[in-house]
Amino acid sequence: MDEINLNGPTAFLDRDGTIMEDTGYPRDPSIVSLCPNASEGLRLLRKKGYRLVVVSNQAGVGRGIISRNQFRAVHARFNTLLAEAGIRIDQYLYCFHHPDDGCSCRKPATGLVESYLRQSPHGQSFMVGDKLSDLELGSNLGMTSFLVLTGEGNKTKEKLGAENTAYKAFPNLLDLAESLEKAGSGASD
Repeated sequence: MDEINLNGPTAFLDRDGTIMEDTGYPRDPSIVSLCPNASEGLRLLRKKGYRLVVVSNQAGVGRGIISRNQFRAVHARFNTLLAEAGIRIDQYLYCFHHPDDGCSCRKPATGLVESYLRQSPHGQSFMVGDKLSDLELGSNLGMTSFLVLTGEGNKTKEKLGAENTAYKAFPNLLDLAESLEKAGSGASD
């Protein structure tokens, strides 16, 4: 595994539909799988010196659809798949609230990430996701946000419309990471 640049920028990443296949409210760890090219993209981001932080709404817990134990089992399987691919996530930021709770941590609200940013700089950091709430989180924090066309990404792209110039779209995490590498962006530059 590559060393982590503790002073480097952070890639904030949605989980479901961006790194992990979105299966709705996942209760069964046996159905957990990674999105195409997600592990390769994460490895390239790490090579470029980015810290990897997952930011995810987990309303299934708040709604009572998924128990905490089911969530933990799915999370453990997700971590195992990443570890088998040689990837370590630096931090997980999860919101378990019901969407109607009005919390400050549910994306696109910034509470979870703001807590993290108090401890870490974020000069060249960015947000990646497949849903509008992911993109809006990055915008709300003054970061660049990138759309991946995995999970709900194509639906999100349609909602944004043809005139969208706010968010650049990529087929998957690997394509995004390769684009950043070509542009010379990263902590190792």
